[in-house]
Amino acid sequence: MLKNNFFSLFKVILSCQILFLIGDFVVEILAAMIIFFKKGFFPFSWSDVFASFFDSGYVGGFILGFGIWIKIWLKERKNQKVPPK
Repeated sequence: MLKNNFFSLFKVILSCQILFLIGDFVVEILAAMIIFFKKGFFPFSWSDVFASFFDSGYVGGFILGFGIWIKIWLKERKNQKVPPK
């Protein structure tokens, strides 16, 4: 059971980090589109996406994933303690 718990923790954290990476990509592409319509050039760069993710995105993904895992773990514990009616 403990091995399964750590696998689910890893899976949830990885999923949340991918979610934050996708969010960084969307924000960078939207900002580049706004600049394109205002100034006439498209300043999108993948290095900006990854720089933003490695500055703060991975921490947010880790915290969110760990929080979701704790919530799932507490809910499972609560369901095990409640006697069936």
